[in-house]
Formats: sequence, C-alpha cells, structure tokens
Amino acid sequence: MREIIGILIIVSIVIFSQIARPQLKSDNGKLADGLAVLGIEDKKVDDKSIVTFDEETFYGASYEKSAGELIERLKVVAYPEDLIKTFPDPRFGVGFVMKITRALPVKVMDGNQEKLLRTFSQDIKAFLVEKNIELGDKDKITPNIDGKLVKDMAIIIVRVEETEVKIKKIIEFKTEYKDDPNLEKGKERVSRQGSAGEKELTYLVRRENGQEVARDLKNVKALKEPESKIILRGAKEVVYGIGVATWFDAPTMTAAHNFLPPGTVVEVTNVSNGKKVTVNVIGGGIMGRAIIDLSPDAFAVLAPLGAGVINVKIAKP
Repeated sequence: MREIIGILIIVSIVIFSQIARPQLKSDNGKLADGLAVLGIEDKKVDDKSIVTFDEETFYGASYEKSAGELIERLKVVAYPEDLIKTFPDPRFGVGFVMKITRALPVKVMDGNQEKLLRTFSQDIKAFLVEKNIELGDKDKITPNIDGKLVKDMAIIIVRVEETEVKIKKIIEFKTEYKDDPNLEKGKERVSRQGSAGEKELTYLVRRENGQEVARDLKNVKALKEPESKIILRGAKEVVYGIGVATWFDAPTMTAAHNFLPPGTVVEVTNVSNGKKVTVNVIGGGIMGRAIIDLSPDAFAVLAPLGAGVINVKIAKP
C-alpha cells in the first residue's frame, strides 16, 4: 500500500511540473476546440527576470478531470501564451490547485497597425524575434531595441521607406531678338519658332508609415535642350528725305510735310550736331525750299530758334 501511495505522489509531482496550454477563449465565453489541458511546456519563466509576471490561483473540484473543465466552469480567460500548472493531477479525482502565470501584455504600434501581444521574453529584441517582427535597415523603433521589457510597455515601430522618384518637366524656350539690316525699322519677323525642351528630375522620397515626409532633389538630367524663338527686328533706316527744316507756330511736337500723310510719325535729325526729335505730321502747305516745318518746341530740341534754318534728315523712327 505504501508503495502505491509513493508511486502516486511521485506521479503527481511529475505532472505538477507539466504545463497545460489552453486556447484563447472565444467571444461567447466558450473554450475553443482543441484546448490543450495538459502537456509539456517548452517555454520557461526565468526566475531572475526583472519582469514580474502576474499569477492567479484557482481550485478545482474532485469531479473535474482537467484544467480545461475548471476553466470552463469559472469562465476564466486564458491566452495561448499563458502558462498553466496543476497539482495534483486532476485525473486523480481528489481536487487540485491550478496556477496560471500570465504572459506580459505588450502593445505594439507597427506602422499603422496596433496589436496587443503577450510574451515571456525578457527584452525587446527577443520579443521581436519571437513574434516574427522584422525591422528594415531604416525602420525606427521606440524604445531602443536593446532595452528590456517592462509592464505597460508600448513599442512603436515606424516603417521607413526611401525610393527614387523620377519626374519629367518641360523647359520653356526663350525669345531672342536680333537686328536685321535688311528689314525696315519698326518691322519684325519671326526667323525661327521656339521649341520647348525636357528634363528629368530625380528625387529621393522618404516615407514613414506610408506618408511622405521628405523629398530631396538628387539629380537633374536634360533629355532635350530647348530652342529659342528668334525674332528679327528691322535695322534698315527708311529715309524720307534730306534737306532744310524751318519752324512755325504749330502745336507741341508736330510738323508739316508736303508728302507724308497726316498721322505719320517721323524722326528728325540735325545733321550738324546729331540731335534728334520725333514729331507727328499734321499736314502740308510748306512754301519755299524747306522739306519740313517744325513746331517751335521741336525745332528748339535740334537748334536755337534764332538759327531759323537747319539741315536735317527725315527718317522712319
């Protein structure tokens, strides 16, 4: 009899060291199918850990033959990561004590996704490995990856992506003006139509959690050079005549000319000193040898009124 009792005690001690892993309770309070009531747990809780894990104790009745039955009766929420121990073996039918060591909950904000994970890992790096959370070379994590896990910890991972973006842009053409000695003054002619060019801009775009936070210009490449539009301006002087100019009582900056129609604008140059004045022809009626009669103020620009008569050149301005 003593041998049987001893065997039972040894068996109970062995079973006490075994760990059951129940499934996560569903929303309706029922235990999920396939609940592992008893089994050997491959995870160990480090007694030297700086993390203190919560522990809960429950008492099973003699008619309950598994930890799962006790969990179902008490509607205990057990997570897959929690560790469960029973002593003695519930199958003995004498009642038992069930202890649940709660895995540490850790809130993880990974990019734009928030997760609540549970673990017995001691540090952040081991936790990430356990949960298969990989970090890219440029990703940022807070707290530092070499830190320890503590209660109520929140880990924030910012997913960083850098990509090259190429954008094509039009290069506007310029307009150039050139003098044409064969074209009359005051006239213009388009010698060549302009054509736009094209360039390629390369940017290094940085995104954090999918949102663009920086855009740096890295290179500019000309794909097609623009061609300027060329407009020729008349440089050929149109001379209406060379002769004598006088003055008469006429409105400001006007002149009389026997051949040019009223409204014609002319440039009058004193050939002796190079002085110029621009006047508006208002009519004819010149008597004598003068080819143009200027208003007093116009004549005074070229020479003193007392001069009376000067030699001038009349040209198109």
